[in-house]
Amino acid sequence: MSDDIFLLDDSANETQEQGEQWKLLVVDDEPEVHHITSMTLSQFVFDNKSILFLHANSAQEAKRILAEHSDIALVLLDVVMETDDAGLCLVRHIRQELNNQSVRIVLRTGQPGQAPEDEVVENYDINDYKDKTELTSQKLRTLIRASLRSYRDICSLEKHKLGLEKVVKASRGIFEKNALFTFVEGALEQLAVILNLEDSCIYQVEQYAYQVNSTQLQLLAYQGQQRPSKAHQQLSEFPNAQQQIFSQAIDQKTNVFKDNALAIYCENSAYNLLFYITRNTPFNQADQHFINLLSENIVVALENIRLNEVISTNQKEVLYRLGEIVETRSKESGMHVRRVALFTALLAELLGLPAMKVEQLKLASPLHDVGKVAIPDAILHKPGKLTAEEWEVMQTHAAIGENMLKDSNIEVMQLASEIAGSHHEKWDGNGYPRGLKGEDIPISGRLTAIADVFDALGSIRCYKNAWDDQQIIKYLEEQRGKQFDPQLVDALLNNFAQFAQIRDKYQD
Repeated sequence: MSDDIFLLDDSANETQEQGEQWKLLVVDDEPEVHHITSMTLSQFVFDNKSILFLHANSAQEAKRILAEHSDIALVLLDVVMETDDAGLCLVRHIRQELNNQSVRIVLRTGQPGQAPEDEVVENYDINDYKDKTELTSQKLRTLIRASLRSYRDICSLEKHKLGLEKVVKASRGIFEKNALFTFVEGALEQLAVILNLEDSCIYQVEQYAYQVNSTQLQLLAYQGQQRPSKAHQQLSEFPNAQQQIFSQAIDQKTNVFKDNALAIYCENSAYNLLFYITRNTPFNQADQHFINLLSENIVVALENIRLNEVISTNQKEVLYRLGEIVETRSKESGMHVRRVALFTALLAELLGLPAMKVEQLKLASPLHDVGKVAIPDAILHKPGKLTAEEWEVMQTHAAIGENMLKDSNIEVMQLASEIAGSHHEKWDGNGYPRGLKGEDIPISGRLTAIADVFDALGSIRCYKNAWDDQQIIKYLEEQRGKQFDPQLVDALLNNFAQFAQIRDKYQD
């Protein structure tokens, strides 16, 4: 007997796409069994889907088909074929080697003595056992219907399981974001993962209490082939279908599903976000369930961002105020700490440090001279040159500042402690308080050191007048590789105009 696979598809099956049919694999070495099964079920429809028949006349051929089609719903399987236990071996192959637990397996045997029902059901993961002689046309249809219903429900549960896993992973990805811009991009990315989206936009909704029709949508991020033409649009400028779904979502403060489009509305006291999503296929109940679950977490994540921003703003204000208090005691301008913070951040950015690190340096660097609060006024405010003993006392402010802040549990304070204790170290090792050299000096200290000196040189002090730009440039060139990290000197001099612009904007 030939081992070729043969297909007995009727014309009704040929008119439908494979994705709209249930795949049924008939494995039997008797051609008549294939023919009768196909004829009996030729007009069979379950859940608005007909049957696509796949045929194999041996267990070996069935293995090949199963490897090519992972979405077979049902296997009608003979026991005795090329060997007496070929069908039973195929059951083990499906469950253990292919790890396919979804497909329904029904054993049909014409020789029940070869495979006793109790023993087979006990030892093999099958879903039913039938003697071929008892399978009338009606009983066969009943068997197929029950098996397909079971397969459909298993697939539905598996899809929900995978969907929930995606929601959990997506939520984790969204909660990791701590800034609005990265948050909306992350949310958009995770929504796309869940729904395999093709085109979507996120808008920040600006609503005016006095006139609802003046609602404006500002584009924050998008995914798709064509970028929207405007970054800001009035609601009235959108196509009617979008206007309707946008208005409903905004007015009712809810998610709106309409055919192939979806609007997700999220708001808190700081932000109103509208996610607009379209795709080629409608959103089914499972899609809606997963989106509603994820949108609840998006709202929570959005509130976390608002709280983080409040904390960050307050923290920034406290650090700047502390820095200004220190500089006031030194009789230097409060703008000095602001400029040093901006210079340090710009240098860090030019150096290619991560955005989070740049922001932390901007917050921490204003406390570089916090240890000066412990220096006596007679030394701190002396207009002339300090004596050797006075200079020794003045140098202690670096270690004092480091010790004042080092026990804090706040990450930015710990960075400020590092800066306070290292911003007077020199690249050649002749600095204080530890005489660190080169890259042994923390990058935070090296950055703040050149930012602090650059600002001091261009500012009036009790002991000197402000230098002009040429004098500053000459000094930095002379101290390249001595007092300062050569790479940082190059970064400042190559971008001198940007630093001068900050200095001019925040003058004393």
